[in-house]
Amino acid sequence: MTILLATPNDEALGGVAYVIGNLARDLQKRGHEIVFLFPGKSIVMRPKTTQFGCRGFELRMQRPLGERNPAISLPAFLILFLIAMVQLIRLSRKCRIQIINVHYPTDCLFYLALCRRILRLSLVTSVHGADVFPGGKPQARYSLGYRFLLSSSDLIVAPSRRLQEDVVRLFPALKDRTLFIHNGVDLGELDGSRSHTKVAREPYILCISAYKEQKAIDVLLRAFKLVQRTDASVKLVLAGAGHLRRELEQLAKDLGIRQRVEFLGLQTRPEVAGLLRDCRVFVLPSRFETFGIAILEAMAFKKPVIATRVGGIPEIIEHGKNGILVEADDSDALATALIAVLGDRALQFELATNGSRTVRERFRSEQTSAAYEAVFADLLGAGERGIPRAA
Repeated sequence: MTILLATPNDEALGGVAYVIGNLARDLQKRGHEIVFLFPGKSIVMRPKTTQFGCRGFELRMQRPLGERNPAISLPAFLILFLIAMVQLIRLSRKCRIQIINVHYPTDCLFYLALCRRILRLSLVTSVHGADVFPGGKPQARYSLGYRFLLSSSDLIVAPSRRLQEDVVRLFPALKDRTLFIHNGVDLGELDGSRSHTKVAREPYILCISAYKEQKAIDVLLRAFKLVQRTDASVKLVLAGAGHLRRELEQLAKDLGIRQRVEFLGLQTRPEVAGLLRDCRVFVLPSRFETFGIAILEAMAFKKPVIATRVGGIPEIIEHGKNGILVEADDSDALATALIAVLGDRALQFELATNGSRTVRERFRSEQTSAAYEAVFADLLGAGERGIPRAA
């Protein structure tokens, strides 16, 4: 198969980038050809090598109306629209694209819905969470381009059953075209990172998460203050980036724990692996979480995990067996769980061992890619048999 992977950004860091990178590499290993497409600034399509080392292209895909006067922006859009469509059709034919797989849909990618209709390709749109629920909440209104992309898709894939259900509640007409494929981790990459140089730190609790409202780092800081009363030797390490960093640093100061909390900011993949390898406990206190790939990575490193009972997390963690689940926004419950795990070596071992087994049995990136491959093959087979496609 020849598959066009379209996504808003060519990034090497972040959960969505990690999933897309693993998918591209695994599908290539299986003998499929991968071509990437990104929105860009140039009206002439430009080739590039992606962050994942794959062949890719950039092209300006103008949205219908800008902030300027419609009398100016509409004619400009029509001209740019025609230029972009001609190039996308040419690319699809030249590369013999069979499947278009959009990841993290945005309204400017509606061009690919038109390509699907004109060229009778198969279109799969993969949603990841914030693309549908920014800030953990549905948008007041979804753009025409965004809705057209979803309605034109043969299938819509979510990374968890919970997100699939949420998407169906939001767009009930799409119910029969949605499914979920759990994300997975590349165990080979994680195993290869175990040789990195150890950074000397005191025993620490680790959280890898953006500094955003839905990630509830404020709740974790309040819980950690309670943990300090029981175990003052442990530190809290926060790896991530986001607009709330200064506010969270001030909260840590106000709570009197600033000297025991490290705000590391955004980390590279090797740095993340090093942090996971050396932590005592991994915690994810989210108010909203589509899936939680960092949980899988922590489990792969045989670390006990504590997380909240939200989104797709309960599809990974079986409470008391391979991790601990607490209710969101409950700093007391989170502190109690942290204190219990930190103080019980036998519990740490049990959770870590079972968590590692869970990842290896159910959440490997090869399993994710194989599921996508099966979906793509089914769509191509259905097209060859003349089965009606999405409207």
